[in-house]
Amino acid sequence: MIHNHWKIGKLILMTTALAWVLGACSAKDSAASEEPENIAAAVQVEETERPEYLPKDFPLPDDAEITTSHSEQNDGKKSALLIFKSQEKLDKLAETYKQYFQDQGVTDTSETIDEKNLIIQGDTDAESWSLIGGPLSTQEDTVELTLTWSEL
Repeated sequence: MIHNHWKIGKLILMTTALAWVLGACSAKDSAASEEPENIAAAVQVEETERPEYLPKDFPLPDDAEITTSHSEQNDGKKSALLIFKSQEKLDKLAETYKQYFQDQGVTDTSETIDEKNLIIQGDTDAESWSLIGGPLSTQEDTVELTLTWSEL
């Protein structure tokens, strides 16, 4: 049941991102279109590369396979989306990211960490972090994690 919700949430996220990208592309192709003042500036990033705006010290496992990577800037605030897979054990990943967020000064942290879920969310004075994921049922010994980061 949780896996189906995860698939639905991922599908909604990907559909929204695709609609946004296609909308941005079609607006640029139209000679008659006018750009609104507060348009989000998207940064094109190859799907297999780390998002440009993601903090450089965010640790990725050595075997990380990036499946989705996106950065954008809206009203001067940067944000990033990163989805990646790894064959590292979930408990090791949880330990790594829990320590990373602690080192960043993330407060008001919400955590769910068990054998099927890794969810860590919280904010610093200047940033918002959310890391959600777990084992893939379709790929044995593979964990998929979705990270969203933004400036506040």
